Amino acid sequence: MLTSSHIFRLQKEVALYRNQAAFKELFLFFYQPMVKFSRSITSSEESAKEIYADIMVKIWSSGASLDSISNLKSYLYRAVRNESLNLLAQERRVKKVDLDKVSIHLLPISNTEDELLFKELNNCLNSSIKALPPKCQMVFKLIREDRLSYKEVAEILEISVNTVEGHMSTALAKLKKSLEIFLKPSQN
Repeated sequence: MLTSSHIFRLQKEVALYRNQAAFKELFLFFYQPMVKFSRSITSSEESAKEIYADIMVKIWSSGASLDSISNLKSYLYRAVRNESLNLLAQERRVKKVDLDKVSIHLLPISNTEDELLFKELNNCLNSSIKALPPKCQMVFKLIREDRLSYKEVAEILEISVNTVEGHMSTALAKLKKSLEIFLKPSQN
């Protein structure tokens, strides 16, 4: 995993020296999260890959101006979001965030009863996430799945950190309420 300082160093190498190896490393490092993020907006793997590739071509073409970008990760998330939404507008489709792909990975289940309980919990959680308002879903996904900070999410979605906190509070409260049956010890 690349650190922020390593990303910044690679960014400088690309901006100032047109270093292809540094560009390739950046491209590959951001590929999975950016394509996944775009796919969650466009619902198309092919479109998501195209969008990311186009953005990275622009990054390469930007030359020395790339050096002025203070947070490449946030910049890429914003660019991917904007391009994905532009694609939807061009296709005259309604903006939709698809979080059907959210899943939970726990340790292997040892017995059938636990396995059934896990499946029920997972179904309930996925249904609860789908029931969240779209912006709330997006904030939840970016923070919990993509592990972005509140500040990064605020920059990406062009909202305040307080609004991000509000969306997360709402999401967690709704998820907790819908999962209460699993959180309380059984009363036998």
